Amino acid sequence: MNFEEYFIKDSTGKSNCVIRTFCKLYNEEYNYVFDNLNKIKKELNEKSYNEIPVFEEYMKRHNTYKINYGEDVIIRNLKLDNERYAILCYDKKDFYHMIPIIDNTIYDKNDDCLNLYTICIYKQQ
Repeated sequence: MNFEEYFIKDSTGKSNCVIRTFCKLYNEEYNYVFDNLNKIKKELNEKSYNEIPVFEEYMKRHNTYKINYGEDVIIRNLKLDNERYAILCYDKKDFYHMIPIIDNTIYDKNDDCLNLYTICIYKQQ
């Protein structure tokens, strides 16, 4: 698995891992993703666009679904096909993160994510 530094932010300098993941995975602009996640948040009556039902609905609308792979696999040890994935991961404490993996390349702001553990893996169909 390869790593490539990837960081994107909105016009005010804010950045969010869910939005960055979707920008990379779906080749969409930051504000477009932000606006559409907020629309889904309202539709589902959720408090935040970072809630699992919200980002899973966004992924569903982009033909991206959870796959069975197993939990708590260290990101650096993932063995995935050359496809497009969103990985929900954590540090086994209170830090949660999402990263895109495209054709076995991890895109994130730094390589600290390589030591995180998987919670869910979503694959674009």
